[in-house]
Amino acid sequence: MSLRRLLLLTIALGIAPVGGDLLAQSAQRRKPVGPGAPPATRLAAAITVEDAAVLANGWALLADGKPADALARALRILQKDPRSIAGLDLAVEADLANHGAQAGLAQYEHWLAGRPVEEPGVLRRIARALLLEVALQQGDHAARVEALRGLAADGDPDAKRQIAAVVAQGTIPPGSRAALGDQNAVRALLAQLDLGGPGQVVTIDALGESRSPLAVPALVARLRDPRQEVRAAAAAALGKIGDADQVPQLAPLLSDTSLHVRVSAAGALLTLGDASGVTELETLMTDESPTTRLMAAQALASHPDGSWSSVVRELASSEDPEVRAGAARLLGAQDPAFARAVLNDLANDDNPAIRELAALDLGEVVSSDLTELRGMLKSESLLTRAKAGAQVLAVTR
Repeated sequence: MSLRRLLLLTIALGIAPVGGDLLAQSAQRRKPVGPGAPPATRLAAAITVEDAAVLANGWALLADGKPADALARALRILQKDPRSIAGLDLAVEADLANHGAQAGLAQYEHWLAGRPVEEPGVLRRIARALLLEVALQQGDHAARVEALRGLAADGDPDAKRQIAAVVAQGTIPPGSRAALGDQNAVRALLAQLDLGGPGQVVTIDALGESRSPLAVPALVARLRDPRQEVRAAAAAALGKIGDADQVPQLAPLLSDTSLHVRVSAAGALLTLGDASGVTELETLMTDESPTTRLMAAQALASHPDGSWSSVVRELASSEDPEVRAGAARLLGAQDPAFARAVLNDLANDDNPAIRELAALDLGEVVSSDLTELRGMLKSESLLTRAKAGAQVLAVTR
């Protein structure tokens, strides 16, 4: 088969002739996801040789650095066949190259026109472009870390190099660099911890987020710190690192004089597969104080059951806005629509601190529904967009 005929065949099947990412997603692109999706695989309609030639020319223009001209070719196809996936592919790629992820998303939504069935491969391409944009932005370190993590988890061959480049630039603080796996940043945090003084809880939290075994000895040592907040933070961090060998070190904290420490230790132990603190947590879930019930629910979140969900839903209507926000965040994985409704209400609170808390928690509530995620890709919060983009990649893998 000649190269020209092969090129025309791939286009006729709705496969992008250039760009390995799109080629690898071609089969996935034909599997609509969403309410009402037909069980059978939907193949793109065959197109004429003339239209295939127009598309081939468009891809060539795009490869030649002329996205505006490539878009014009794509729009010619879409004008003739508004549902053409081959035309959509080229149009989205051209907009991504010319104006960025939001332009590509707008092009996709125009093509979608309210249809209930998503095209996963196209949305995935937009999400990857968005994450790349966020990773290169300056300022919002949490969003950049989330974007890079999402790309790396998806097997992006460039993600690790990008992570290394970001780390080398030194433009994000040690806590964020440690979360990206930079062991030098972990050592810097450990040195900072040894200096003592204020801010130790923040440093301990960052060490937990690093998931680095290098942090374990220092965290174990903090389990005996005279300050309850330090002991509690160290216990929680050890749970995040996930070293089951530390269960004997954490177990004595179940008898600590501080309720906060006992709850943190019980939650960490449960994460590590030890349920010895669950009985107290379940008792605390019936406490008359909403704050105490929320604290216990947070510790039990790694193993939720029906009664857990019932208590947390009740807390989501507490008079205390901070309790409502915490409960909504916990429910995010089970019922993201409900959680976002609670947090959106708090985002209009008279207290600016509550509004800020709600905005942060909204970024943590990520759905597995592609249509909901598509909406989150347009969020005003850069962190929310990054989390949604990473989740799109996870859902469509």
